Amino acid sequence: MRRWLLLVLLLLSLSAYAGGTYRIGNQVLTVGDSAARAAELLGQPVYREPIEDAYGAYRGERWQFAYNSTTVVVVIYQGRVASIDELRN
Repeated sequence: MRRWLLLVLLLLSLSAYAGGTYRIGNQVLTVGDSAARAAELLGQPVYREPIEDAYGAYRGERWQFAYNSTTVVVVIYQGRVASIDELRN
């Protein structure tokens, strides 16, 4: 029983980690990489949107890239990639 539980938890943790990466050709963009690395791999963003908190203070940016007929949304906080989402067109 413990082996199965351990196996299930391991598989769940691997899928959670994979959510923080995005493959670009033979390179990988990972949460925690620099904003410069995101621009290096995906090119210049098509759209940049500032992210503000409830008081209007600047917190980061949401960058949108057009890559292989998909839209890739990268959130940048403090110069680092905070999240990566792929939107299929």
